[in-house]
Amino acid sequence: MACITKGHEVLCGDLNRRGGLNRIWLMETDSVTYSAFTLTSGLLTNMESSAMYEFQFERETAGFSANATRENGSTLVDVELEFYVPKLTSEVNTRLNELTCSCGIVAIVETFADDGTDPYYFVLGWDSVFTKNAYLEFASGEMSTGTGLQDQNGTLVKLSGKQAKYPVEATVEIVANAGTDDANKVTLFAPPLVNSADDIDGQWTVS
Repeated sequence: MACITKGHEVLCGDLNRRGGLNRIWLMETDSVTYSAFTLTSGLLTNMESSAMYEFQFERETAGFSANATRENGSTLVDVELEFYVPKLTSEVNTRLNELTCSCGIVAIVETFADDGTDPYYFVLGWDSVFTKNAYLEFASGEMSTGTGLQDQNGTLVKLSGKQAKYPVEATVEIVANAGTDDANKVTLFAPPLVNSADDIDGQWTVS
């Protein structure tokens, strides 16, 4: 069986790339309809979730890594997502405690657009082999006030998981809706997007 089907061309825009993440959305595995996941030519073109939430972070503190190793004929990919939440507050502690008690997390992350085109979106915590068992878990929350007036005050959050394949890219459309009290909440729908009376900012459809 042949696995290599084509080569790879490095374009000028690839050389002028940007690191880091622009936005992060997290959802618990209990809210995901795994039967709806659809891969088309290596892209995730359909998925469903009843609830997804945006987790904002301090600029230039978020990123993910996917490190693969092969042993006894099988490949395992260790995935880690991290971001820094500034300032220690009761609200931050509540969100951290929710992450620690979750039974599995799937994330969609948005990279920076670097060549005038649409940004790239990657799905972490799912692949076509492990499916729901590829979930991310809370790995650590390194909280510190620092000791000096100009020291960092906040929490470095890390989520990690194991996948059988590298994270897949998703085709995503963001539909902004006005009149919301919760700008950080994002709901994911399979196409077509059905608007309701309680639309929230940043509703998603993967199509």
